[in-house]
Amino acid sequence: ELLSTDIADWTITFAQTGIESPIGERLRRVRHHLDGDEMFLANYADVLTDAPLPEMIDNFARRDAGASMMVVPPQSSFHCVDLGEDGLVGGITAVSDMPLWENGGYFVLRQEVFDHIPENGDLVADGCAQLAKRGRLVAHQHRGFWKPTDTVKERAALDEAYARGDRPWAVWERDNAGVSV
Repeated sequence: ELLSTDIADWTITFAQTGIESPIGERLRRVRHHLDGDEMFLANYADVLTDAPLPEMIDNFARRDAGASMMVVPPQSSFHCVDLGEDGLVGGITAVSDMPLWENGGYFVLRQEVFDHIPENGDLVADGCAQLAKRGRLVAHQHRGFWKPTDTVKERAALDEAYARGDRPWAVWERDNAGVSV
């Protein structure tokens, strides 16, 4: 069932790219479906977010870069320990209080990224890392809702939030003013 009819000009292709293939290799295997598009999107399918993708695309389109990676503040509740060689702890800092950003799993890419992904290569470790070394990778900082569903605990928390109507990732449920309908 379609939620809306704004996809009339879309082409959706389901492709078997190999269950053990790294993400970079999966993209390489579907490259021929891009029909030479200048820009295309890729994402990890196990993340929910309210990130404004049109804004991310527009910002990237104005940049001279090969890729844009959405980055988010660390989600971990862990602490980093400053440990001296003598085993003494010099300090403890919550990861969330550190000036760090995590890969948020949403990308706007140009064909150039394929020049940096070897056979069986990874999008981030190979493609994005090489673009970063060349000054061709930009970040789109997102401070809004972003949650992974990597663990049973994370999935259960999101299922519970959904059941009680707390689903900020469901941007299609909002009206033009951003209010849930």
